Amino acid sequence: MVERHDINSCIEVDCLIVKKVYDACSKRDCLERALFCVDFPCGDADDFRFIRAEFGKAEVEHWDGYPFFKEINENYALMRFVAAIPVFVVVKKKCNGEEFRLPARLCINGHCQCDNKIRFPVEVVVYAPAEFLRQGRFEPYVESYAEAGYANIIDNQNLMQLSIGVFLIVKVISEVQLKIPTYGFCDIPPECEEAANIEFCEEFMDEEVNPFPDFFPPQQRG
Repeated sequence: MVERHDINSCIEVDCLIVKKVYDACSKRDCLERALFCVDFPCGDADDFRFIRAEFGKAEVEHWDGYPFFKEINENYALMRFVAAIPVFVVVKKKCNGEEFRLPARLCINGHCQCDNKIRFPVEVVVYAPAEFLRQGRFEPYVESYAEAGYANIIDNQNLMQLSIGVFLIVKVISEVQLKIPTYGFCDIPPECEEAANIEFCEEFMDEEVNPFPDFFPPQQRG
């Protein structure tokens, strides 16, 4: 067993440039039975069956030209942006089971968006000292987790209804240099194991993989 002082003697100190979180908060939002345009391939909407919704990584966009930060005092600022989350639907063709992953474009006032992102405004007060904010040292960041609770393909139209709930974690980050104790570089990992294409009989005949089973029922024990 390695003694603690031996372990500590192995530690090196590295300086790493990382994005440090200076403030964070969470919020949630929901779209109830929102209408989406979906370009179904080679057929009408009623030729497909909905499988699931999938979502891309949330992105930060400017809100109507406003700057991301507006100073409130020397330590706090109003952070304002739009969280944009890509939406996809996975559908299966009824006749042959072929699956497609299709962008879903939100309909607003009867018009389909040109992209497949749903957008949620974010306006929160955050810790961001003004002396560093004026140097452009802070930036907004957002993480998301989304799930669809309702889905309905509208027959004979390239339209779907989706109910989508979204959890957001809003962060203020700044790139800084941190002193980190390390044990050096990580070892090179083992070689990747390729997926084997094993035939049933090949696996069945292998005694190590598929040993001979108990052939008779167990006896009742008194």
